[in-house]
Amino acid sequence: MHPRLFPAQVGSVSFWDGKKVLVTGGSGFVGSHLIEQLLAAGKDARVTAADNFSHSGPDNLAAVADRIKVEKVDLGDPRQCDGLCSGQDVVMHLAARVRGVAYNQAHPATMFRENVRMTSFILEAAQKAGVERVLVVSSACVYPSGCTIPTPESEGFSGCPDQANDGYGWAKRMAEYEAMAMRKEFGLRSAIVRPYNCYGPRDRFDEDSAHVIPSLIRRFVSGEDPVTVWGDGSQTRAFLFVEDFARGLVEITERYAECDPVNLGTDEEISIRDLVALVRELCGSGAKVRFDPSKPSGQARRNCDTAKARLKAGFQARVPLREGLKRTIDWYRRNIHAS
Repeated sequence: MHPRLFPAQVGSVSFWDGKKVLVTGGSGFVGSHLIEQLLAAGKDARVTAADNFSHSGPDNLAAVADRIKVEKVDLGDPRQCDGLCSGQDVVMHLAARVRGVAYNQAHPATMFRENVRMTSFILEAAQKAGVERVLVVSSACVYPSGCTIPTPESEGFSGCPDQANDGYGWAKRMAEYEAMAMRKEFGLRSAIVRPYNCYGPRDRFDEDSAHVIPSLIRRFVSGEDPVTVWGDGSQTRAFLFVEDFARGLVEITERYAECDPVNLGTDEEISIRDLVALVRELCGSGAKVRFDPSKPSGQARRNCDTAKARLKAGFQARVPLREGLKRTIDWYRRNIHAS
């Protein structure tokens, strides 16, 4: 059997050559890595980063600032969305209102309304502008709490999203539905991606909003001792390095803009207990670790089925967790802890 050939492997011409690409949330953690990969993937690609800079700054784009256009925008304003999408070939919609579990539980209507509005405005603007294709970044939060593990894409509309993030989860389901409806009515092509846990350089390491990996890095590097971790550590997760994440967005947008959701993750799964031990080792910390089983652990296991991403787009994670953690810790020491 011959290996499956994808567009990027055929000849020397890239799909992204000369493309005008809009990236919403472009100055953020993932968005900035995505823009770097777009510039590498396409000769003379013209990229616009659109952001409100509420959780990120231009420093994330410093390495490519002279090669892109940056727009400060409010995606809750449909007129601004129309202006952004005008003349673009591809729109990659990463921007979202994202908060922690406590905020999500207290403000489900706000999370639903604001995420639905900005996605709807972007999709309508892209359709009116005649954009070639769109990337809609959904979320693993669309899945119900009792989903199969590893979770197949077919369960994305089963039951209700997990209650911990239900406003956000429903908003992402509506984003997927609207993309499908826009394809049916207007012919707008969209890639739909459901990403899982991401980490890496430029992540958010602050105490209030950091997820598990950046939080552990900050605490071990700063010398905190003991380090207390919620739960008993038995729960398992799979973490995708940000460069793999960004590459997956590029590859799925190019190769599978079929309004058919695709999980984006890795098969490398680890328990939180083992993750804590690995981060502690790589940080060179001698701190004691205490697990607090009286605190919530979250789902016992969370990971996605990655078969469709391999089949439809040829995507597979390349950076092992140990290597990705080393690179993230090094970046944190150079860019945040040193300051």
